[in-house]
Amino acid sequence: MGDLRAFHILLRRSAARSESPLNEERRRALFVVIVQAIDDMQRLGLRVGATEVAAALYAHNQLGQYSETIDRWQAAVSQLHVDTGSAPTDLDLSVRHLFPQTHIYALTAAVSLKSLRSVRDVYRDAARLMSEPPMTGPPAAFFWALFPAQPGINDSSSSDRAWDASRLGSVFLELALSDATKWVASDTQLLSRIVQALVRALLTEGHVHKATGLYERVLAEPRKTAPMTSWILCEMVAGLCRHSLLDDAYIILTDAAQKHCTAHAWNAYLDGVANSMRRAQYTATGKRQLRDEARAPLAVLKRMETCIGWMEKSNGAKPDLATRSIWLRACFRATEWRRAYAYFRKHYEAMCNDIVCWDIAIRGLFESGDVDAQKEGWRLVGCLVRQADKSGPHVDARVVETILLYLFPRYRPSYQPPPARTLDQQTLADVLAWMETRMPQRRKITYAIVIGSLLATNQVARALEVYRTMVSRKLWPSKSINCMLAKSLATGDQGVAAAARFVDENFPPHHYAAAFAAIIKPLLLRQQYADVWYVMDRHYSEVNAPATDRAPALSYPFPTHDMYNMALQAAAAHGDWEQHRLFRDRIRAHLDLVSNKYPMPAQRIAHVYAFHHNKA
Repeated sequence: MGDLRAFHILLRRSAARSESPLNEERRRALFVVIVQAIDDMQRLGLRVGATEVAAALYAHNQLGQYSETIDRWQAAVSQLHVDTGSAPTDLDLSVRHLFPQTHIYALTAAVSLKSLRSVRDVYRDAARLMSEPPMTGPPAAFFWALFPAQPGINDSSSSDRAWDASRLGSVFLELALSDATKWVASDTQLLSRIVQALVRALLTEGHVHKATGLYERVLAEPRKTAPMTSWILCEMVAGLCRHSLLDDAYIILTDAAQKHCTAHAWNAYLDGVANSMRRAQYTATGKRQLRDEARAPLAVLKRMETCIGWMEKSNGAKPDLATRSIWLRACFRATEWRRAYAYFRKHYEAMCNDIVCWDIAIRGLFESGDVDAQKEGWRLVGCLVRQADKSGPHVDARVVETILLYLFPRYRPSYQPPPARTLDQQTLADVLAWMETRMPQRRKITYAIVIGSLLATNQVARALEVYRTMVSRKLWPSKSINCMLAKSLATGDQGVAAAARFVDENFPPHHYAAAFAAIIKPLLLRQQYADVWYVMDRHYSEVNAPATDRAPALSYPFPTHDMYNMALQAAAAHGDWEQHRLFRDRIRAHLDLVSNKYPMPAQRIAHVYAFHHNKA
């Protein structure tokens, strides 16, 4: 036993010394051997103590095996030696104690998995164990494991799945703040980070008054709660703006101490003001209108311009690149593309190395729909190509997708671009060649843009090639991509039968309803009822059929209530009451089949039947 323990300790020390990138493969190999050595100790019936458990968890984390980390930690916790009053013997193979670092490794693994339930469970059990004698409570590093990233006010991105501690919920974060205040009150920076996440969670859940009360306690009693930071102010301002409380956000911002009123805080407010142009409400007549005059586009721009001017004249926060990008986006959103483009050219030297500003400017010019804006947009694309080939901004995936979205529909052999609207064919080919080396290969949205553009230009065969390439790279197409393909196949030369076979052979069952709905919608508009019945009958007999290797059991009745509703609406709109009656007869027969197995979907289908039966 001593030889194995000495062996894995020696391996761990060797791995710690191999920090060079050249030794990355060697380090991984050492961690694999560490795990194998500890597994061999368990297999031989040797006692695996706290040192071995900590080493195994550390190795699993370094190898990216986070689920294995949590499983081994839970097994060690369940085997902890129960104190019966007598000292444990050498024959006792249970774990006698766990190091605090072991619990930190487990919590780090749960956060890396981005599993909220795992994080809550590991935190609860680990905090309880470290609070019991002879432990002296969780260390600060345990709480810091909840916050592996730098603070920020932006929501987590769905593309990179960034971890956001506020998603744990206000109840959990209130518990974490209470525990941190009890055990590590001296780490004021940690307390501020927890308060920041708690403020965001409260505002996200709609608890505006509780968030405001917490903010006021932080200002009034920083020693008891947490020291005030500019990030807490940012969270308050951004959260209030999301709830359309712009005046309250402005009061909090202007009342705060000057050292906390950073550019980040002002940018949070400006972003909220700019986003207020999006928020509208329905009137009694069903028309959308702005909530009040202060949020009309030009009034919003005037309010933002006043704030930016105040920032430029003050001795505190100064406008930065984020401020300029927010202003650009607001101008384009207000359909003031000339104003935005003039601002971009005026501050070109300050903005030319920021790819976010380039993306906003290019996207805004293309989306404006104006002929002159389109020309200026392609000029910017050409300028970006020249700048990036030298020492310009680092081109990221988003700006490549922006250019691709507007470039790809124009790049096909049969397209002859009007010279007044866009670039010539050769220049388009040059830009596309430049983008080939920068095109993201692991983002679904990139494939969605390419497939959608090819289908829009009736290049179905090339779209299918891109689709197969996507699948071969283990990037399973989203529902929107599958629906686009199904609709194009059904309305193209392949026909409805080929489209239906493609859906059955390539799509997952939970995409069937959306895909077949996309197929029958244009068929209903053309009154091709024979094809509609072909689609609706395709899986009708599989309602109670058992799952097989080729046809997994559907989790809902087919056709769905949406498909029935579309069919009945189309038949009524065309005045084809005979088809309307046939669809209603099918619904009655279908309800007898599915009412017991699918009670909730059956209720929706029954509601559709009752609604259209009364109209008929």
